[in-house]
Amino acid sequence: MTVGKGERAHAVRHARKKKRPVRLITTLSIIGGVVLVLVVVGGWIGFRALSAKSSLEQAQALVGQIKTQATAMNLEGIQDSAKKLSKATADAAADTNDPLWRAAEFVPVLGKNLTAVREMADAVDRVATKTITPVARAADGISIASLKPAGGRIDPTPIRKLATALKPASEELHRTTVSAREIELGGTIGAVNAAGTKLTSMLTSADGALATASSTLDVLPGMLGADGPRHYVLVFQNLAESTALGGSSASLTEVVIDNGSIGVGRQASSSTIPWQDGNPIITPVASAEALYNPLMYTRLNLATSRPDFPTAAEIIQGWWSKDVGGPVDGVISIDPVALAHILGATGPVDLATGDQLTNKNVVQLLLNQVYFRYQGKDDAQTNAMTDPFFAEAALKIFNALTATKAQPTSLLRAVSQGVDEHRIMFWSSHPDEQKFLSTTPLSGVLPTDNKTATTTGVFFRDISASKMDYYLQTAAHLTTDTCQARAPKYTVGVSLTSLISAEAAARLPKYVASARLNKGDFQTEVFVYGPPGTKAIASSIVKPAAYTVQGITTDDLGRPVVAFSTIMAPGQQTELSVSFQGAEGDYAAPALRTTPMLHPTEVTVDAPRCTSR
Repeated sequence: MTVGKGERAHAVRHARKKKRPVRLITTLSIIGGVVLVLVVVGGWIGFRALSAKSSLEQAQALVGQIKTQATAMNLEGIQDSAKKLSKATADAAADTNDPLWRAAEFVPVLGKNLTAVREMADAVDRVATKTITPVARAADGISIASLKPAGGRIDPTPIRKLATALKPASEELHRTTVSAREIELGGTIGAVNAAGTKLTSMLTSADGALATASSTLDVLPGMLGADGPRHYVLVFQNLAESTALGGSSASLTEVVIDNGSIGVGRQASSSTIPWQDGNPIITPVASAEALYNPLMYTRLNLATSRPDFPTAAEIIQGWWSKDVGGPVDGVISIDPVALAHILGATGPVDLATGDQLTNKNVVQLLLNQVYFRYQGKDDAQTNAMTDPFFAEAALKIFNALTATKAQPTSLLRAVSQGVDEHRIMFWSSHPDEQKFLSTTPLSGVLPTDNKTATTTGVFFRDISASKMDYYLQTAAHLTTDTCQARAPKYTVGVSLTSLISAEAAARLPKYVASARLNKGDFQTEVFVYGPPGTKAIASSIVKPAAYTVQGITTDDLGRPVVAFSTIMAPGQQTELSVSFQGAEGDYAAPALRTTPMLHPTEVTVDAPRCTSR
């Protein structure tokens, strides 16, 4: 039977109608399958993301907890927190390294966010496993009690154990910090971008802190005599006779440390070491000699004249080696205000005289009352009576510090306060140790650039040969546009006020009052240092006292300096002003450094817009 042409066409159309639903169903099935896969994958990634978020938030809380425990020196607590942190960061890293997560990183827009989160999780996990955990493991078995002085000894063994672990941990943290800075945050959503920025900031801060801690522990065992006995000269600065670094170098005590055991050796004072005017103890620095007079190199009590502790330490080392003898591995300086901080932690100490030194009376007793009690017919006789008193006070306070029952955290806070106020300083004759110390607040040096802070300085020195600075109040005010201008200006106002009345001045012992001025008068030099890279453009005596003159304008320690000298009668005040101009460049936020006076200098800084910089 033959099928006609029309019939064949009808059959074809009928067949096509039958196939269309089949194809449509197949297509819909495929699309549905893809959608289902995407939903499943998306849901899985969402689940992983929520899980990672929870783990990272837990890790963040634990990092904060570890920081608090480290500040409190809670080593046992750190170990427990470190275990929990490792678990949390490992979970976060596992969630973000899932194969589906890694595949989804190729999806436009979404992928950038997933990659950034994964890299952040990996960074945090490396910090936990390669920095915090090894340090916590090294601290196992070490208590805070083992790190404080006990029976006149600080055991260097646990310190060296921690140092061994801290160095590679610090290096690993630095590598992680560098890689974290390279995480691409451009194009990520706000939450991811903020998290990445915060992580980088936290790691950068921790990197610097851990590097400092590592450097400290690295040199500390040697300083404690773990590799052989160390001989240090402890300098007591008398703030009643101010110098740029604090006070005159009144008395010296030898401290010997042998494998952690601490002992006191010989003692000397500025009254027992004779002057040698015209014969400097070390080679002078020309700028220092011009500003502070060559006598700072020929008289022990003037060694601290310049605001640079390495200069003072080398002068003191020279005097000790010449007049006392023996090696000097370092020089440590402390003043009575710092002693008061320490006595606040250790508690009072009793002297053979019946006196009890406390944090409330040590400054007044050592810097003023002792001179009313012991009044000789001349300076030599007065020194003969006061020197033993100072020597015993230094010994008893030192013994209290090295055999204290004080809480370690309280003692650490007290010492740290003294360091932060530049009342405790340390110089080492060992180059590697001094290189480290020069980067710390213990160094007693002014910054050589403006990268971290743009520092201006105001320093004082008594030249009336008296102990009258017990009655001196000072103030310094800095005004600057450093956070607004490319070429900033710095204007420093300084005031000095005599706190003694004419009636009280009439009752002063001869040793306290100046032998060459009217009773109650005292003469003080003022040295105003500008920031590095600036020049002095103006200076004036705003309010003169009995006698006020401007001295030289020169350069010292890489800075411009303007000097003044003023004599004040009881109750008088002097006001001075100096301005410095900086060239165009980058300047960090301003800071104002001053002499650590008996009555702390009232310091204020007026720098618009710097608080938000």
